[in-house]
Amino acid sequence: MDHHDFEGRENFEEFPEKEKIQDKIKQYEEFLKSHEGAYMNTELVEELIDLYMISGQYEKALPHVQKLIEIFPYSADYWVRRGIILNNMSEFEKALLSFHKALMLNPNEADAWANMAITFENMDKSEEALECIERAIEIQPTNFEFLRIKADILEKNENYVQAINVLKQLAELSPNNKDILLRLADCYEKTGDFESLNDVVEKCLGIDPYDYNLWYKKGIALTKTNQLVKAIESFDMALVIKEDFTPALELKAELLFKIGRYLDSIEAFKQLLKYKPNSEVALFYIGNINIKLGQYREAIKYFNQVIKINPNNYVAYYIRGNCYEALGSYKKALADYTIAVNYNPRIPDLWEAKAELEYETGKFSEALSSYMMAIKLDQKNPELWIGAGMAYEQLGRYQEAVQAYYNAIKINPEYAEPYYQIGRLFLLANIIDEAGQYFAKAFELDSSKIKEFEDEFPKYKRYLKKWIKK
Repeated sequence: MDHHDFEGRENFEEFPEKEKIQDKIKQYEEFLKSHEGAYMNTELVEELIDLYMISGQYEKALPHVQKLIEIFPYSADYWVRRGIILNNMSEFEKALLSFHKALMLNPNEADAWANMAITFENMDKSEEALECIERAIEIQPTNFEFLRIKADILEKNENYVQAINVLKQLAELSPNNKDILLRLADCYEKTGDFESLNDVVEKCLGIDPYDYNLWYKKGIALTKTNQLVKAIESFDMALVIKEDFTPALELKAELLFKIGRYLDSIEAFKQLLKYKPNSEVALFYIGNINIKLGQYREAIKYFNQVIKINPNNYVAYYIRGNCYEALGSYKKALADYTIAVNYNPRIPDLWEAKAELEYETGKFSEALSSYMMAIKLDQKNPELWIGAGMAYEQLGRYQEAVQAYYNAIKINPEYAEPYYQIGRLFLLANIIDEAGQYFAKAFELDSSKIKEFEDEFPKYKRYLKKWIKK
């Protein structure tokens, strides 16, 4: 039987299953072994090579393409195939040599330039890869696959602005190509162009209105452009299509919180907890909403759950401490603040909360220590020095108190409070003229201090006319 008339070849069915591919490969290999000159049936050999490549058996494809090159050494196409196989075997240098050979035979072999670009990109040589794919595109300006390769390279290298331009070309060539539009949408998102993101997502929804991920992306775009109500509607559409799509449910709940629809937000977060019972985000938000509604005991229940899930969550201890403090349970509040600073001793706000409560409960030495820890972590906060000064006062260390207030002034000379506190100490020591200088400065910086003075020192009101600058 002549090899050109390979019997039964046209009867092979195109099945993607591995078993069918292997059966077909076996038959082709047997034919090549049993027929002299069978390699002259290039169509059959090319199909065999393709089957090996489809199934990832590049090492077995290589000898067959080598044989074709021996027979047809001036075929640029076979050199390109050899390069593709070697590239997939991670033999990049050898692959490049094959592509160069193809280009020596035909400098306008666009596939050689395109595949050389892929190999260079696999070698992390993006500059060379871009040069090659540009050459391919010069030869075939509207080749969809070449433009796609260029977009791949640009996206991989985070050159999103140029990638957008290429993806726009691809979208013009294939207007209903959802995959290209989604990639364009991703690039717009990464460049922060959320209006364009929304426009592209709208086009995608025109192609596939039942894709919940598209409604989710639309919701994100609308959120970023501050169209919060419309964003919530988009997340609702995603949830209509897939009710357990938790990313949309979470963002919807957060937006409801942001626009002040607290009860609706709680309901959305409770729905989220049905699917994600250990969601710290949901538990935190419900707790915080209850705080806003003045429901401190209810809030504590949710922060208890957060702490049960994550015992090292210092923020949960801190906020639960706020709740206990609001309820007058100072011992429990102080215990939570102490646990919080033990878990994360590098947060000045935690030390400040602890210090303020220690001061309010008469623990002045402990308060001073906590204020000094906060100051070490935040040396530009004058309010911390005010707190430390007041603790010094309660301990009878008045000179150190004054120095603390001076430190506050050094940080912010336009802050009225330290002047007022120094004036108060001079006044209590009956040093009226010195007190007047500091009160005058405090009143100049903050007129509300005048009322504070009248309430605190009613018998010294007569000095106000002298100290208030007109």
